[in-house]
Amino acid sequence: RVAISRVDQGKIEAAVREAVALAGGLEGVVKGDSRVLVKPNVCKQAPSGSGAVTDARVTEAVTRMVLELGPRSVVIGEGASAGYDDGSESTEESMRESGTWELANRLGVEFRNLNTDAVAEVAVHQPLVMDRLNIARTALESDVIISIPVLKSHLRTNATVSVKNMMGALPGANKRRNHRVGVDRAIVDLVSVIRPSFAVIDATVAMEGLWRYPQDCRKLGLVMAGRDALAADIAGCWLMEVDPGKVMYLRLLAEREGLSLQPGQIEIAGEALEKHRQRFKTALELFLEGHPGVRVIEGESACSGCSCELVSAIRHMKNAGFEREMAGLTVVMGNPGEIRAEGKLALIGECAREFAHLGPYAPGCGPTEDAVIAALCDACGTAAGRVMATRDGLRRKLWESTESLLQR
Repeated sequence: RVAISRVDQGKIEAAVREAVALAGGLEGVVKGDSRVLVKPNVCKQAPSGSGAVTDARVTEAVTRMVLELGPRSVVIGEGASAGYDDGSESTEESMRESGTWELANRLGVEFRNLNTDAVAEVAVHQPLVMDRLNIARTALESDVIISIPVLKSHLRTNATVSVKNMMGALPGANKRRNHRVGVDRAIVDLVSVIRPSFAVIDATVAMEGLWRYPQDCRKLGLVMAGRDALAADIAGCWLMEVDPGKVMYLRLLAEREGLSLQPGQIEIAGEALEKHRQRFKTALELFLEGHPGVRVIEGESACSGCSCELVSAIRHMKNAGFEREMAGLTVVMGNPGEIRAEGKLALIGECAREFAHLGPYAPGCGPTEDAVIAALCDACGTAAGRVMATRDGLRRKLWESTESLLQR
């Protein structure tokens, strides 16, 4: 069951309490001997109400409800973003700007920076890409983790909700490794080690596309909740009209756990989902608006496993000075049926394998970033080595200039 509550007259705490109650409540989840981690999404410096981070009022309402149940301990924890194609962020400064730091002090709850937390190495059972993970000890040793994300579409994974919010429990530079090995599969490995016990989704102000403020904000005025984080995230995708099947990590988790991605198996309580559904523009859609010379043909099976690496490849080809050469480029991913092989054509991902004879092809589900760069450069007649060297140099410079922020 996933619950949806409407914020009436700005009463966020009332909406949170209603959603949590409709979803089955925290009783039985939080017990007297529980060590509870309250995990908002405060990945960057942004104010509450911006849609970029969890509104501190939602976090406060959840924390109050946890405290009322008298657990052994309560910690609010987060580890802000670590630079990969964007810079690193200071967790403490992000918590202060969002108002989360102040609410923790006001409630007498400890805040813990998961980027600088003690680290435990753990083995991953049936790993997809990582057989061992370094996890913030606070998260690993918590009996209960309550994930409080913002409802957002995402440039690399198509959607980010309560499951992906666990990325914050990877200390510092460990987050970068997820991107190198394939972020969708890495998330599945991560969730096999630490998983939310309950999800409360901040959909008061959601965020679409490229997370530009204020043009990408969506004021929904809603709060969602569920005891099953995967089910809550699937329902969140429905609310955004994002096909959860195109979110690779959700699809892989659902397949592993026998959960349907289609309406029917998940019960919606409270507000009717159809009443509040809005079509969120995908990040890829908005990203390509800035690259009008590139056309992408997406088959029905196309998902974030391909789109995340395609975005990186296009970005780094532009950085290497090949924007003009990309004009007229068509990229195929997924299983589109018939395609016309004209001009510059590249094909990426396992689903497009049947068309591999038509042009340069990047294999894999999903393909590696290097393979996608090579296919696109081959199609455009440009040097893949130059693109990769430019990428590596920019990433190294960005990392070195912002790495110190992870220590505060």
